[in-house]
Amino acid sequence: MKPRRLLVTSALPYANGAIHIGHLVEYLQTDFWVRFQKMRGHKCVYVCADDTHGTPIMIRARQEGITPEELIARSYESHVRDFSDFEIAFDNYYSTHSPENRAFCEAIYARMVESNSLTTRMLPQLYCEHDRMFLPDRFVKGTCPKCQAAEQYGDSCDRCAATYSPSDLADAHCAICGRKPVLRESEHIFFELELYREYLREWLPEHTARDVSNKLMEWFGEPLRAWDISRDAPYFGFEIPGHPGKFFYVWVDAPIGYMASLKNWCDRHGESFEGWWNDPGTEIYHFIGKDIVRFHCLFWPAMLRCGGFKGPDQVFVHGFLTVNGEKMSKSKGTFISARTYLDH
Repeated sequence: MKPRRLLVTSALPYANGAIHIGHLVEYLQTDFWVRFQKMRGHKCVYVCADDTHGTPIMIRARQEGITPEELIARSYESHVRDFSDFEIAFDNYYSTHSPENRAFCEAIYARMVESNSLTTRMLPQLYCEHDRMFLPDRFVKGTCPKCQAAEQYGDSCDRCAATYSPSDLADAHCAICGRKPVLRESEHIFFELELYREYLREWLPEHTARDVSNKLMEWFGEPLRAWDISRDAPYFGFEIPGHPGKFFYVWVDAPIGYMASLKNWCDRHGESFEGWWNDPGTEIYHFIGKDIVRFHCLFWPAMLRCGGFKGPDQVFVHGFLTVNGEKMSKSKGTFISARTYLDH
């Protein structure tokens, strides 16, 4: 049997919280699969990284009186310790706040510009005058416009799974200070997903499970919506070249973190990044949870296609670990961290 070349990833844990046993469902699943492939004699590299950018990181660092860099460094040490004690055997565990990740982000963005895949438009957004910032979806709470469930986030409802704009919420308020935000306009940069419609239509059935593909194909009944890839300052992340005060949305640089982690591994082991990622003989596999399917199975393959990089060969999608039939919740007291499990 000829040895295969396999590149394997798990979704990046966010640097704003502890690893919990829900996360570990994925990392253990991936680790088992990687160990099996290595035991069969295949060349298999398992990479991952801390997901370090975004408003929540910035806000938490501000609340603790430290820099975002100090916060993500502390988180990195904690995550590595938990993974190590659970014997998760990454070949490389890195960070999205890295020079490699910035370089890949800027290279793919340059290709977006060159291929005319970007548009700009003015966007009405909720702005908190007290905190002096535009509010990301997760920093707006209010009543769901579909089922009237209270205290739902600004992008989707946990109760009925409806998706909407933050401005659609009834009784919208800032999740930081509780005050009512106002509408302001800001120019944003959009990646035109519709340009990659036919590529994605062909890619989905071949590289995802049937239930995942069928669900995502529902989006193709109308033109694919353009994806807002920019965020306004203040924001912890990479500034977009040529656009002072505008930053790459965290979901742009998070999956690119797979590439950055691989590049870091290659540089340390005398290997070629191109010889891994873009080699037709390399098989690329992502393990993710069902809540981030659209990012990995629509936006991500389109970004890779635009950037001139090979798309994943397969995206494996798992469900949630539940407690009493519901997602784990800190507020309900059903959240169990990896460290608590290890200690007890």
